[in-house]
Amino acid sequence: MKKVAIIGGGFGALNVAWQLSNIAGPDKLQINVFEQDQQVAGMAGGFTEKNWAWTLEKHYHHLFAKDRAFQKFLKSLGLEEKLFFKKTKTSTRWQGKNFQLDSALSLLAFQELSLFDRLRTGVVLAFLKILPNGQFLEKYPASVFLQKTMGKKPWQIIWQPLFKSKFSAWAADINMAWFWARIKPRTVKLAYVEGGFQSLASEIQKQLVKKGVKFHLQERVEKIYLPKQAKNNQAYFKLKTKSLKSQNSTTQEKKYDLVISTLPSTQFKKIVALPELKDDHLRGLSAMTMVVRLKESLLPDKIYWLNINEKRWPFLAVVEHNNFIDNKHYNQEHLVYLGRYLSSDEPAYRQSAKTIWQSYLPYLRKLNPNIEQLLIDYRLYKEDFAQPLVKVNHSQHLPKMRTSCPKLYWVSMQHIYPFDRGLNQAIVASNQLVTEIKQDLGL
Repeated sequence: MKKVAIIGGGFGALNVAWQLSNIAGPDKLQINVFEQDQQVAGMAGGFTEKNWAWTLEKHYHHLFAKDRAFQKFLKSLGLEEKLFFKKTKTSTRWQGKNFQLDSALSLLAFQELSLFDRLRTGVVLAFLKILPNGQFLEKYPASVFLQKTMGKKPWQIIWQPLFKSKFSAWAADINMAWFWARIKPRTVKLAYVEGGFQSLASEIQKQLVKKGVKFHLQERVEKIYLPKQAKNNQAYFKLKTKSLKSQNSTTQEKKYDLVISTLPSTQFKKIVALPELKDDHLRGLSAMTMVVRLKESLLPDKIYWLNINEKRWPFLAVVEHNNFIDNKHYNQEHLVYLGRYLSSDEPAYRQSAKTIWQSYLPYLRKLNPNIEQLLIDYRLYKEDFAQPLVKVNHSQHLPKMRTSCPKLYWVSMQHIYPFDRGLNQAIVASNQLVTEIKQDLGL
């Protein structure tokens, strides 16, 4: 029986464990999942408050109606009935006003642009929507392509503020394939799961445990010792792990025949020495999300997603969860996400929740003057790697799932290019990895 170690407990890791356990079974593969958090789910992990019936993600999550891989994954688990779809409203804040911009009709009604610019923009978006594969567009910077095709005004009003807010100094370098991947999967209706994604992940964990998968929660992998030449082809990996369950944490070393990492490169390179992890093109930005609990709604007109295209605002998106999901599941509270991407080296990334809240308040008052009277509480969550930086011809630097060390595999959001994150893409990429593992093991 071969011993398998999966490092990380996100949905990609859960899918790998599920697929392998179905293919081989516990008599052939002993699967171990190592997650340093107290629970599985990765970036889709969530929390609950008193009298809440559902969990809430620390960072906003939803699915699109076309996310077939995730739907197929749920069906294989017998959990497809947990998925439901709802239409939402997306708007853009520009010069003190909120403009709905989530359909062809709303774009045509956007009189901040000339009719010609609106038509040009609509035609380009329609082209990107029907284009089956836009990776060839990676040779163009999005900032150049969009200005030439849509015009300077649409770029300056609709797209440039979002690129600058999201990518900061790298905004002009992001390639057009990435933009295509942001447009292609979008649907009018969004999908969510009953109970929240944390609840779903916990249910998947239970099913995996029944299949013999072992979960090592609050246990961090600190070192992967690469195998040396061994007699009788019995080479193995040795993992040094550290328990985080108490202050008197302990370390131990165990042997594994096959290791799968689902960590981003920034974390993976800290625990193993692989030449491909030294590639400077595998850089990314961090995410900082503030979750605000309110007594009443923050945004008007049932806006779910509000892009902030104003200059010098400290967050780029306001996402009101309960304009998508009924607040009866959260004790009638209104839950709002304030999202931002930045480098982990920036001083703001190290600031406290209170400091961040105070810096956000003047802008939140512009959205709703009663924000302080509505406030119940706020929380701040940070994710060190949440947005890969994908420049021109990024595919030339894509990491492989089979690493330079045999039987050491790697799948992460850095493998789903030109997409950059998302639960559906996590399933797509992890399915590809399982196919490669099956080939290598002859399963």
